[in-house]
Amino acid sequence: MPTSRIFDDDSGLWNAFQQGDIEAFEHIYRTHSSLLLAYGKRLCSDHDLINDVVQDVFLEIWTRRSTLRDLHTIKYYLFRIVRNKLSKIRMNAPLLATDGEDVIADDQLLSPSIEFLITQQETNNDQSARLQKAIVKLPSRQREAITLAFYHDFSNDEIAGIMGINHQSVINHLNRAIICLRDLFTSHPTALILIGLFL
Repeated sequence: MPTSRIFDDDSGLWNAFQQGDIEAFEHIYRTHSSLLLAYGKRLCSDHDLINDVVQDVFLEIWTRRSTLRDLHTIKYYLFRIVRNKLSKIRMNAPLLATDGEDVIADDQLLSPSIEFLITQQETNNDQSARLQKAIVKLPSRQREAITLAFYHDFSNDEIAGIMGINHQSVINHLNRAIICLRDLFTSHPTALILIGLFL
């Protein structure tokens, strides 16, 4: 009876995939497809479009596998492709209208899960709802940066690459978002502690 292979790291997995290993490809798909769908659906309200984009990404990397470059991480590479594809679609259609920051509109972008700020912490429903609403009100680039950092665990350099901005801009967006959230929750000690975890 065949057993699933274990890949030591992203590099080994990617190398096997580039050589046409279907099991490696399936492993990449299983590991990353749901994350890409969740991220894409926070960038665009057209969920059918996001499903198509994610499927296209996996079809594209499979057909071009032998010519693809070495990776920093597979997750980073796939996130960047999805974002680039959505940016190109936005340039050709009003599906992803901008808000003046050359990113997706506020009402369509990133409603981040509260879980990424409340990991292993207990808060009441009212406080959680207040924090969620505060995050949604952040400028779109701040929201995207904070989501990539705390929900998807990307480094500042990786966020810069995904968003197409420089390292310092990422730091600025994160700092401004955290300061804004901290100011909104000065009367809520537990929320302050949670926000302070990321300072």
